[in-house]
Amino acid sequence: MPEIRAIWVPRWDITNPDACHTLISLAKEYDFNTLVVQVRGRGDALYKSAYEPRCEFLKDQPSDFDPLGVILEYARNAGIEIHAWLNANYTWDSDTPPVSPDHIVNKHPDWLMRTKENRVVMTGGEDVEGAYACPSNAEYREFLKNVYLDVAINYEVDGIHFDFIRYPSPRFCYCDRCLTLFKSEMENHISPDQYTELTNSIDRIAYPLAFPNQWDRFRRDQINKIVYAIYDAVKAVRPGMIVSASVFPDYLDAFSNRFQDWKSWIKDGKLDLIFPMAYSKSTDRFAELVQDAVASSCGVPVVAGIGSWQIPAESTVEKIKKAREIGTAGFCLFSYGVTEKGTKADYLKAVRYGVHSYPARFGE
Repeated sequence: MPEIRAIWVPRWDITNPDACHTLISLAKEYDFNTLVVQVRGRGDALYKSAYEPRCEFLKDQPSDFDPLGVILEYARNAGIEIHAWLNANYTWDSDTPPVSPDHIVNKHPDWLMRTKENRVVMTGGEDVEGAYACPSNAEYREFLKNVYLDVAINYEVDGIHFDFIRYPSPRFCYCDRCLTLFKSEMENHISPDQYTELTNSIDRIAYPLAFPNQWDRFRRDQINKIVYAIYDAVKAVRPGMIVSASVFPDYLDAFSNRFQDWKSWIKDGKLDLIFPMAYSKSTDRFAELVQDAVASSCGVPVVAGIGSWQIPAESTVEKIKKAREIGTAGFCLFSYGVTEKGTKADYLKAVRYGVHSYPARFGE
């Protein structure tokens, strides 16, 4: 397959038609062949959604402006693949609630993750970006599946891309639903004495405290349910569509602290591409993370995520060359909207001409 030369495109860079046109023009000029475009950021839509409110970033645009539709139209003529990037569980990031009454935060506050103290966190902190929806909720999982299918069915995108398909940290989720489901699972595996002791406990999180390893496994299972259900549903309607995910590249961290078991997703055939977000400034550390992903990929192509926002173009070029040595399927820069210095065009141009082994144009 041709090398994937990709850029993650955040939602704030596609909020008007001119911006969408500039995006495709720059990608074409500097020989990027894939754009991973964020069309679901915080439980909202930058496309014509049947399920979620329009992103508030578009409030000054005409109601018929469809960023994803416009980008696809431009991209077709430029020969650029478009993958629709949808944030999964990450739902909101402010103490000020969404304007729309139909937003998850307003319509389904019971869907949101909670701490051990049974509290919803709405804004970012040391171990959380904001409000997340809880994946143990079957109603939410079905809703999210339909959100992904809405894009897969109604737009001629080349792929569907998971992000924030995880928990924010071990501090989540301890909602009543999670605790009840976990208790029900464990009751079949504990002795009568353990059952009596835990039933008599006044601590609402007695079961997770008593069985920490099983509790972590329970949380990983909830994320797996989402990935597997959406993968199967997308493939049922669009067999050729690529399903991919951005993942924490340090697998031990992903597995233990985010409950994101991406190696199992690969092993079980539920991803077509994997994007490890290897955002280290150090090229040596970047190489370690990418090498582990390639070694664990079971033949699934690996696209090396590069944290270009925090490094000069020369360092991005160095990492691209290292990714090629390792044997990745390509690379993806994070992100189009934020670079370490200079304008978007300056940075992309420097990357293009710093990687001398690029072909002159696509396919040459």
